[in-house]
Amino acid sequence: MRYMIFIFGCFLILGCSRVDESGPVATNNEIVPDQEIWGGKIEITDNGRLQSIVQAGYMQSFQKKQMTLLDSGVTVDFFNKEGQHTSVLTSERASIEEKSDIFKAQGNVVVVSDSGAVLRTERLYWDKKKRRVSSDTLVILTTDLDSLRGYDFEADENLKSWSLKKPTGRTFRRRQ
Repeated sequence: MRYMIFIFGCFLILGCSRVDESGPVATNNEIVPDQEIWGGKIEITDNGRLQSIVQAGYMQSFQKKQMTLLDSGVTVDFFNKEGQHTSVLTSERASIEEKSDIFKAQGNVVVVSDSGAVLRTERLYWDKKKRRVSSDTLVILTTDLDSLRGYDFEADENLKSWSLKKPTGRTFRRRQ
């Protein structure tokens, strides 16, 4: 009987061990985010002035890479220097490179300005410092005077001043 109690005690002692609480362990070279947020919202400011509000169904933050990944539906509201809303961007997913202040939207990207202009593309970049958007893929731009397709698009955030290379489509602008 003593022998059985001794063996049971050994199993009990060996079965108890200290649990490592250092956090999740990456397997197969998997990179684990430092933070995850479901249904998140980020307000981007410049010297206390609201520049944009970014919302996504799922957000991952990677501190070492200085990058945030957004997924499951992304919406960005843009504001001008006076704090007035200028446009809204929607996309399937996006990334924010914090070091360069570049926001990259991908997948069914649509930008609608408050003035009525609509831009559609598969990839769009927003440069926070320059307050400009650009695309290196095919874009479709519709305004009161234009219905155009083209490449190498660049514009201000509210889509009032823009340039487009290799445009095709219709415009009702008068030549000056």
